[in-house]
Amino acid sequence: MAAQGVGTQAKNTRNKSSQHFDDKVGSDWMKELMESLGEAAGTTGSQSDVYTVLRELIAKVENLEKAGNERPKVAFSASLFPSSQHRGPFNIDTTLIFTNVITNIGQAYNSGTGVFAAPVRGVYYFTFTCNSGTTGKVNAALLKNGQNMAAVIEKGNVDSMGSNSVILQLNEGDHVNIILWSDNSIYDNGYRSTFTGVLLFPM
Repeated sequence: MAAQGVGTQAKNTRNKSSQHFDDKVGSDWMKELMESLGEAAGTTGSQSDVYTVLRELIAKVENLEKAGNERPKVAFSASLFPSSQHRGPFNIDTTLIFTNVITNIGQAYNSGTGVFAAPVRGVYYFTFTCNSGTTGKVNAALLKNGQNMAAVIEKGNVDSMGSNSVILQLNEGDHVNIILWSDNSIYDNGYRSTFTGVLLFPM
């Protein structure tokens, strides 16, 4: 029993020594950190100066996090149809309505009209793909407020595909859509003909 008591006492002594060592190392590390922060801030390295610097840094981080959370989030992606279908040819230019919505963060893309309306002024990235299907002839374009910004032309090969991308600066309310030019057709089976856009950053 006495031997067990001695063993326990020795163990407690080692634990206290280890804890003392850890406390000392931690204290030395914290002191060194505070001195480094104090020097970086151009102060004498006192605790009050360091705590002031830390509070300022914490406030800046919180403001950045708040700004990031408040930043508008806009992204969408849709395919033309959810299953195998052709569209066209038509004798007039026709707006393509990408009905199979995959993602629509911010709800800026309207799957009823095929039009994306910019919710905020900013720089946006758009890309679209087109499949010619059995006709082997597709000619489509991405329009900004009715103006041609990018085009896809594929002729002569059955089931041929083309794609194009563009970065646009948009004002709030500007419209972007894909148009199929007259006498052309397009095919989709859920993933061959798509329309995608994302807000890179507001302005």
